[in-house]
Amino acid sequence: MCLWVVEPASAQQGAGLQARVISLSGTLSVTRLRQPAQALKVNDTVTPGDELMTGENSEAVIRAADGSTVRIYPDSRVVYSEQSPDISEFLHLFFGSIKVHIERLSGRPNPQKLTTPTAVIAVRGTTFSVLVDDTDATLVAVDEGLVAVASISAPGDEVLLGPGQRTWVRRGQRPAIAQRFRGRSERAGLAPGIGTGADSRSSSAAAMMRGGTEMTQWSSGYQGTWCGVPSSMGSHR
Repeated sequence: MCLWVVEPASAQQGAGLQARVISLSGTLSVTRLRQPAQALKVNDTVTPGDELMTGENSEAVIRAADGSTVRIYPDSRVVYSEQSPDISEFLHLFFGSIKVHIERLSGRPNPQKLTTPTAVIAVRGTTFSVLVDDTDATLVAVDEGLVAVASISAPGDEVLLGPGQRTWVRRGQRPAIAQRFRGRSERAGLAPGIGTGADSRSSSAAAMMRGGTEMTQWSSGYQGTWCGVPSSMGSHR
């Protein structure tokens, strides 16, 4: 299991930008400054620009100073990003699946931004999951808080997701209308939809990630597995 914590803007100076691996099962490698990939272990630091990859049946937990975390599931590739002046772009998910928890700062929102090949995801202190499949389609599903999701090609056209809502963002298309799901966000792709909420037309892409052992055929054409079970995701990358 892999978790990541991102520090608050006020602390994100110098060493404050670093995160730390706090749990690891299997393998987690890092590529930095165009150097050969090297293995990470528990208590190793992660710095802006680091590209992380989990191996088959591998998960890691990484945490930053404010307590925010990112759990990286098997066969996933992410980049820990620099912080922009206006909003923190803390993570780019190339493929695979993650679960993110953003801590509030002394009870105040902690604006963060996450990107994928097809989506821009803005959060204000929340828990949600994200999946990127072999077609670069992005699924976002929310447990807590509010997430605004837009297509990378039209970042101003957002869909808002509240707790228990999910949606897909496919290349060249705006986010799908939010759909409700039952259960945990990491299993939102396996859960049947239960209709749409009154606010379902107002918000961003639905997050999702691996959370079980079943195999399912995604509507985007991706066939994969969950939680440690090998999948074809990323095999061609």
